[in-house]
Amino acid sequence: MFEGATALILCLAGCLAIAIIALIFLKRYVTENIVQPLKNIHTGSSAIITEISEGNFNSKIDIKTGDKLEDLADNFNRMASVLQIREAALKDVSEKEQYVIRALAMLAEMMGFITSEVKFESILQTFLEMTRSLLKAEHSGIFMFEGAEKELKLFKTTIKGENAPSLDCAKAMLMGPLGKTIKTSSILRINELTAEFPPEHPVVKNFIALPLSSSNNKMSALLITMNKNSGFSPDDEDTLFNFAFQTFQSLVLHEEIARLAVTDGLTGLYNHRAFQEKLSEETNRAERYFKTFSLIMLDIDHFKSFNDIYGHQTGDLALKEISKIIRNELRTVDFPARYGGEEFILILPETSVDGALIVAERIRNAVAEHQFMSQSGERLLLTVSAGVACYPDDATPKEDLIKKADKALYFAKDRGRNTVCTYQGTIDR
Repeated sequence: MFEGATALILCLAGCLAIAIIALIFLKRYVTENIVQPLKNIHTGSSAIITEISEGNFNSKIDIKTGDKLEDLADNFNRMASVLQIREAALKDVSEKEQYVIRALAMLAEMMGFITSEVKFESILQTFLEMTRSLLKAEHSGIFMFEGAEKELKLFKTTIKGENAPSLDCAKAMLMGPLGKTIKTSSILRINELTAEFPPEHPVVKNFIALPLSSSNNKMSALLITMNKNSGFSPDDEDTLFNFAFQTFQSLVLHEEIARLAVTDGLTGLYNHRAFQEKLSEETNRAERYFKTFSLIMLDIDHFKSFNDIYGHQTGDLALKEISKIIRNELRTVDFPARYGGEEFILILPETSVDGALIVAERIRNAVAEHQFMSQSGERLLLTVSAGVACYPDDATPKEDLIKKADKALYFAKDRGRNTVCTYQGTIDR
């Protein structure tokens, strides 16, 4: 009986020991496979939430249990990755929106400047500075062409002082990759440039060349350069096109309006108002730098009778043809204007009375040899008379200089027309 009880107690003790051992292993299993992973998820998720709130999506929960808890951690990690992608996309959209808003603001500013500024050179320089600033580039420049042959007429750049490239340097640039833009009328974007620009030009590593044309066939090329590794992107290309195209149209329109304001509608020469302004500028310049210049006043001989006989249409054609003759005999720095009616007046900077006399004689001779045509096809002849006066030899105030040139013209008329006289010659006689 006693032995049976002892056996029972031992059996119960063994079962209890086994149960305790089982509980210990169960606790260990639960701790390692459930509690600890849950703690890791809690700790990791808290850390990740903190990191995400600060904009860092790179932290991950690292659990390798091979069960649902690992799947839960992986799902959390994937959620963080998706958030990172969405955040990057939103940031990209935001940056693009800010870029567009900035470009629109600069476009509005440029348009306002165009409408308020009179001088084309000033508008052009501001346009270059804004395009450079828009793309955060180092330099910008513009090539302006004229005629069917696209001859380079003007080159402006943001590079100032002694380092500014010359017109010859600009022509040399057009011999390289930049020339493709003009020939093909297509945008050219090159990063990591291998071909060198002329030595006179600062080092260029990346550039965008954009052809610009207007409704009145004005042709230009805008060049934006950079010497940084980042280079230009397709977005930069699109932004530049939208900004530059709209601005260029307004700029050309402004130039055309400004040109019409100072141009005689019939002859295409400068008008009387433009002449007065130019004469003031030339007088001030000559006085400041001790320079000389000359005036030539031209008048078509017997033009009233010519109009009465052949009609005003033929007379208008004659005025146009004589204007072309005048232009052909002058330098680009000279200033031809229609003074009124059949009178023309020319400003010749840094020209003595003897030099002006030679020019006047060339014009007189070219007109005398030219064959004009009537409406019926009849060949007609015309002549001009001219008077020459020189600053400061003949007069210093501009009004007196005009009077002296007019007096010389009157003397030429009095001598029988188709001749040239200087004011000094009227005194000598």
